[in-house]
Amino acid sequence: MQNKSSKVVERFITKHGEDALIELLSPQGEENILTIISNAGIHPYHELHKRGEVFFASEGSFDFTSGESALAEIDKVLVRVAKKLKEKRWTRVYLVPFGPAPLSLQIKSVVHKILDIETVDVLHIGNGAHVDISINPRSIALRASE
Repeated sequence: MQNKSSKVVERFITKHGEDALIELLSPQGEENILTIISNAGIHPYHELHKRGEVFFASEGSFDFTSGESALAEIDKVLVRVAKKLKEKRWTRVYLVPFGPAPLSLQIKSVVHKILDIETVDVLHIGNGAHVDISINPRSIALRASE
């Protein structure tokens, strides 16, 4: 048995690396929290937005002069986000939806596709106040079939 498991471990390390194995075997009590700010540089962000590691998906303005250029800009950002999401096993992702709405919607979708978790969306409700919106779409789907 030990020889068989050693071979499996060796194959895993060869394919994914030693760090991936260590992360996989680490206690699940640890939370890897990521806050994604969809677009930085336009809106000020507050302490609430700085939970866990903060990642700026994009900064500044986009070239939205045509549908083709808009798609190319969003695609470039989504590839950056996907690479970040694959860096470690994130257990919670906060999404601060600054910038164009389609960008934040697509980031939310990429998080779900890669991590199979829903984002916690940070909503600005005015006067510098923010609230976390955490919705479970599966429970909504179940309630809709009642």
